[in-house]
Amino acid sequence: MRSLANCRHSFGPYYPGISTNPFEQYDTEENRKTYEKQQRQRALEWRVRDTKRKIQNMQTAIDNCRDEKLKFELQQEFDRKSYLLKKQNTAYKQYCEDNNLKPYAERLKTAKWDREQAMKAAGAARRYENAKKSN
Repeated sequence: MRSLANCRHSFGPYYPGISTNPFEQYDTEENRKTYEKQQRQRALEWRVRDTKRKIQNMQTAIDNCRDEKLKFELQQEFDRKSYLLKKQNTAYKQYCEDNNLKPYAERLKTAKWDREQAMKAAGAARRYENAKKSN
């Protein structure tokens, strides 16, 4: 039997006296807190994916831009978004660590985001960070 993505149900057999009780009572307060932490984790993952998509779109715009002034402005915005992505990734990892949650790398992936794209974004983030420090 297949399970759905993000589904936490178990589909194994239950043997009375051997298996753990599937109907045991759970602390509702603890359950609520765990649920809220996981929802916050999902929100952080969504933001990372959204920023990656925006960075990809900006890279396409930069590659296709013929106006040098506009290209320079787009590059600066690309650098700023890349720096934001770096901060979001750091915040995601820290949140997972602080709340004893497993970070899911597969939930941070977007289509066509490969090593080359990641390296460009990392370089742009460093460029932006260095420019911020020098000002």
